[in-house]
Amino acid sequence: MSTKKHSLLTGLLLAVGLGAASLLAPGLSMAAAQQTQAVTSANVTIGGQVIAWATSPQIYRGVTYVPLREAAERLGAEVKWNSAKRAAELRVHGDTILHRTGTDLFSVNGDPLRTGGSSFDRGGVTLVPLRALAEVLQADVGAVASGGTVNVSLMSDGVTIRSSETELADRYLIAQQYSGITLIAKGDQILLRKGYGYDGENRLVRADRKSRLGSLTKSFTAAAVMKLAEEGKLRLDEPLESYFPGFPGGERITVHLLLSHLSGINPNFPREANYSLLDTIEAIRSKPLLVEPGSKFIYSNSGYVVLAGIIEKASGMSYGEYLKQSFWEPLGLSGTGEAKPSVPVIQGYVSAGDQLWAPAGPYISQSGTGTLYSTVNDMLTWIASFETERVLRSSSITQMFTSYSEKNYGYGWMIRQENGGTRVFHNGSGTGYATGMSRELGGGYTLILLGNHSGMDTLTLMTELRKRLP
Repeated sequence: MSTKKHSLLTGLLLAVGLGAASLLAPGLSMAAAQQTQAVTSANVTIGGQVIAWATSPQIYRGVTYVPLREAAERLGAEVKWNSAKRAAELRVHGDTILHRTGTDLFSVNGDPLRTGGSSFDRGGVTLVPLRALAEVLQADVGAVASGGTVNVSLMSDGVTIRSSETELADRYLIAQQYSGITLIAKGDQILLRKGYGYDGENRLVRADRKSRLGSLTKSFTAAAVMKLAEEGKLRLDEPLESYFPGFPGGERITVHLLLSHLSGINPNFPREANYSLLDTIEAIRSKPLLVEPGSKFIYSNSGYVVLAGIIEKASGMSYGEYLKQSFWEPLGLSGTGEAKPSVPVIQGYVSAGDQLWAPAGPYISQSGTGTLYSTVNDMLTWIASFETERVLRSSSITQMFTSYSEKNYGYGWMIRQENGGTRVFHNGSGTGYATGMSRELGGGYTLILLGNHSGMDTLTLMTELRKRLP
């Protein structure tokens, strides 16, 4: 299915099933579910507070409705009448949301979002489907039925953060039709954490969701190699031949050259769902070198796949288990792991031409180069850990943040001297995703972009965002 860019799925239906039965809490008994078919009234609380509604929520044709202005304001939005658009205008976290009474359409920053249930006027008050309003305001909904009443609790968006310092950056992302999740921090203080665009056909992107990382995965792979070196389980000057005999030039390709993209190994490898890590390494081994090891920087996904194999051989553990033991658990990165179908992440989208986007198919990668998922909060903790010795020694971090070629690439990071300081950064991509991460060492800005549209130039986005920060 294709849609207008950032206007994904114009016929969007929001899980507003909106019959009282659709508001049941998980696990409600069948008897209770049957009882809800006769629900005729709704009690709606916001933030745990009982509301003295001027216009009471009501059930209409099996749908729970709430007064637009009253509910939206209590959920933190500013509401006014837009006479030019002849619509109610809601503003929250920098977003502009429009709705015209009598329609099932909300416009979020100019993009249509259809709810499947039209609003209506009752005595001069616009009543809208509760779940539709909760979706556009990214509020949480909980409900349980009792007798002929459904008791609904609404909690305002407690995840999104937008400070005055990041107002220009936020406006820029909206203008660029960026889709995905963004975090901006200065030091340890989060200044912007926000979702943009659509996450599948039934919801907007929320800022606390998991996303594929693309090549931001390489920072974990490089750190794992350095951890194993600290543990005395490998050396950076060891040849590839010691781990995987028979590679072209394997006696001259060292772990250091693999980390710094100076190995000369062909960067391409087969991306087959049924290929194991060893199968993929065998396919990489069958290709001739592109250049003499150490002679030229060639960004090589294949090199980092091979590093994942070395990590497994040196540690005696799987790639993911070693990362979990060494980094994810010590740092509390509970939202980070190896991608698999059972772990939901934000929906990725690929270009379908003429500013059209379609849901991406399976994103197949291999350990070491692009297999991980994470959240923006976890990635902030991860990049901040490199300014401590929580998981790596300072000497190892210095090696990672040292440039080894004219491309200013270290181990899993690019390094640049700017404004009298050091900035480390990387970008990534994969089917349906485009990512980027940057940190100014010593208390400067951190930028994290976990985008869900293929092809976005996240390096340029990060450069432009930085220009719009104090």
